[in-house]
Amino acid sequence: MALAAGLVVGGPANPASAAPNVYFYSYTFSNGAGRIDVYNDGDYAGTAQWAADPGDFSSSTGDSLIASDQLADGYGIEAHVNDGRDTATTRGHSAPYTDKVTGDLLEGADLKLWACYVQGTYSKCSDKIDVHA
Repeated sequence: MALAAGLVVGGPANPASAAPNVYFYSYTFSNGAGRIDVYNDGDYAGTAQWAADPGDFSSSTGDSLIASDQLADGYGIEAHVNDGRDTATTRGHSAPYTDKVTGDLLEGADLKLWACYVQGTYSKCSDKIDVHA
């Protein structure tokens, strides 16, 4: 009778790419402006902003969608509003980087603002907040 013995040695598996721990803080203002701050593992990563009026968030124009990436972690920030305009995005740029998309909307128009943290096909988005032109 023959006995067979074997030993399998293995180390911890390395995750191919662990998803970041992303969370959002949102703020709305009485003039219609809004801001969503993005954090990755406790570090401030950037922000999505809606500047309703000139001067909001140091913007020289109103009705402006702003995405700002402040953390050199390989991820980008996208700022979205539901009016069909282009997305403000830092995707493909090294931090720090800011992108702004402007337009001219009917004063008082109601909008939804949201932020997404992106890299390649990965995307995690915030809840939508109410803003207006």
